[in-house]
Amino acid sequence: MQGLVFDIQRFSIHDGPGIRTLVFMKGCPLRCSWCSNPESQQAKPEIMYFEEKCIHCGACLEACPYGEVLEENWPVATELCYGCGSCVEVCYAEARKLVGRWYTVEQVSDIVERDRVFYEESGGGMTVGGGEPMFQAAFVAGLLQTCRRRGIHTAIETCGFTPWKTMSKVLEHTDLLLMDIKHMDSQTHKKHTGVGNERILENARKAADVVGEMVVRLPLIPDFNDGHENIRALGRFVAEQLPAVQRIDVLPYHSTGESKSKRLGRPYTLPGLKPQSREKVDAVEQILQSYGIKIRIGG
Repeated sequence: MQGLVFDIQRFSIHDGPGIRTLVFMKGCPLRCSWCSNPESQQAKPEIMYFEEKCIHCGACLEACPYGEVLEENWPVATELCYGCGSCVEVCYAEARKLVGRWYTVEQVSDIVERDRVFYEESGGGMTVGGGEPMFQAAFVAGLLQTCRRRGIHTAIETCGFTPWKTMSKVLEHTDLLLMDIKHMDSQTHKKHTGVGNERILENARKAADVVGEMVVRLPLIPDFNDGHENIRALGRFVAEQLPAVQRIDVLPYHSTGESKSKRLGRPYTLPGLKPQSREKVDAVEQILQSYGIKIRIGG
């Protein structure tokens, strides 16, 4: 069984206990306007172009099977590119990077296994994120099951927009669930992500009853979900309907998605957006804490 992975980061302290290996899957059903990992959205390999490194030698076009077709759009990889990576192999200036490689469950689990000593010393393990892991649910379930069988703690990050039948199969092999709730109003949620939130909230309710550990994550986006009415609605929802949730992680906005979008040749829908002030973040934290919920700022 193979899965399309866009990055594997080792020795990272991330969501969840201890030192963890992070496996990022490619493909996502949402199109969040602030997406910090736009290279994870499409379920195919892609090329990121670093203009500041390019020496304009043209070797990439010569190596590309469709170089003549792509030339008029050069040097940005367009939708015509299917991500074979030929241009990356010949670019000695390292101005191009292949994002997305196929791995088997065994290959990824072997990479994770290499750092077992660090997991055992710190209480860490493996976290699967994305993109959206449920987009490749069979692969992810197999990976989680294999790592669990090897005694490695498993965690998954999800937007929750997937059929419950799919999600439940993945959660069977998950020790810790990290689930985003981006906005409590469905229409506002749809405007900025492309989908409503009904399925997400229902899956959150069901997941809270079956998973051992659960954390809600709130990506805090200026002028989208940082209003006090929405924050209070989230606090009530978690306190009243998700009693098993251990805490809410508030993740303040950062603009890394803007530069990444440029390298993928895509427009960024929130150009120039600035992160919230510390005072704004503190106010959000205080509101959520008033519902008796433990809060952590940052992921």
